[in-house]
This record gives sequence, C-alpha cells and structure tokens, in this order.
Amino acid sequence: MRSNGDGSPQVRPPTGPFTANVMNVLEGEAAPSRRTAGTFRSSASLLAALLFFFALASSFAEAGNCWTNRAGHAMKAEPQSISGQSVTFLQGGAGKAVTYPLSVFTEPEQERLRCALKDTTLPAGLKAGHEFSARVITRSRLLAASGSLSKEDCQKAIESAVSAFRKQAGSFIAQKQLSPERLELIVCELAAEKK
Repeated sequence: MRSNGDGSPQVRPPTGPFTANVMNVLEGEAAPSRRTAGTFRSSASLLAALLFFFALASSFAEAGNCWTNRAGHAMKAEPQSISGQSVTFLQGGAGKAVTYPLSVFTEPEQERLRCALKDTTLPAGLKAGHEFSARVITRSRLLAASGSLSKEDCQKAIESAVSAFRKQAGSFIAQKQLSPERLELIVCELAAEKK
C-alpha cells in the first residue's frame, strides 16, 4: 500500500467499467440538469393528474349503478321506480325486477336513488311550505291571465315564492333530509307552468 507524504495511506478510487457507470449515475442523480428535472416533474405531474381523473371517472361510472345498503353491501342494479317507501330495480343480464324498502339503504343512497329516478317526494316538514308556495304561484298566474297582474309582477311573485320555499328547505338540506339536487327537481316542478 502506498502512503502519502505525511504517512497516511493513499486511497485510490476503484476503477473499471461497472464503477464508472455507478459513479456517472450517482453524479447524475446528485445534480440533474434543470431541463431533465423539469421534464421529469412535469411528466410525473401529468401522469398523476391523468391517473386521478381516470380513477374519478371510473368511480363515478361504477357508483352510477351500485347501491350500498346499511350493512355496507353493494348491489349492482338499475333503479326503475320509487313507489311510496319502496324502490324497484332491474338486476342482472336477464333484467329481473326486485323491490326493496328504501329504509334498507343509507340516507345518502336514498337521496341518490330519489335523484336518479327524479322523485320529487317532499320530506314531511316541507309539505306545508310547498303547498303555500304552489298556491301563491297558481294565484299569481291566474291574476296575470285575467289581466289583474302584470307579467313582470307575476314573475316577481313566482320568484319570491320559490325563494321562500328554498329558504325553508335549507334546514332540511343542512340536516341531510334533502339533497340540493333533489331540491332543484322539486323547485323546477313547483315553478313549472301546469298545462
């Protein structure tokens, strides 16, 4: 072993093709060029964003026909109708109709089912407010048709009645007895002109 002039052993780095490749890789990792690092980061970001959106899209697609009961079991079926407190599904390739009580499903699933089937059934506490708003809207339209109320005033009365109903429904949304999506279905039906 050779020694330095001060008596300490002289250490020489190992040589050879394998060592040279390892050293080049380590040097490249320690100080990557700005262009390479930026390209890597943007590619990784793009890949992560694409994976996120594909996962999100597939979960929405699967959630569309999967319904979870209170026990946590998922059922893949196409909802067909809601009648009272029961819901009918078409299951499997043969399209077998099965009916379940709504209470079998969690509250969020019940709301999702009601929205999927465009059910405008009102929570019990909202019926009186809905009836009042409906009477105001009907009366305003009758007065406008007879010429006793201008079209602008009729429209203002309808908007006011709908706004009052939305305000009353806000507490039901906060208590998760009604979803914003179903409220919109109910409001559209309320404000629609009866033929």
